[in-house]
Amino acid sequence: MSAHRSLTCPRCAGSMEAGYIVDEGYGTRTVAKWIKGEPQRSIWTGLKLRGKDKLDVTTYRCGRCGYLESYA
Repeated sequence: MSAHRSLTCPRCAGSMEAGYIVDEGYGTRTVAKWIKGEPQRSIWTGLKLRGKDKLDVTTYRCGRCGYLESYA
């Protein structure tokens, strides 16, 4: 993950804490990824991802109101 920065919640001005969203599959756990474009279905893997750039998603959560904001 990239360097975390301090953010202020756009809803309540509370303090935002960096974290991540887990992407769970059959027997696997990874950090959620962002992929450009529309999803293309695959019979074998669910989605076609070969050759596409994948960026880790960092999610910030407000400690006051619980608002989530994600960045790739």
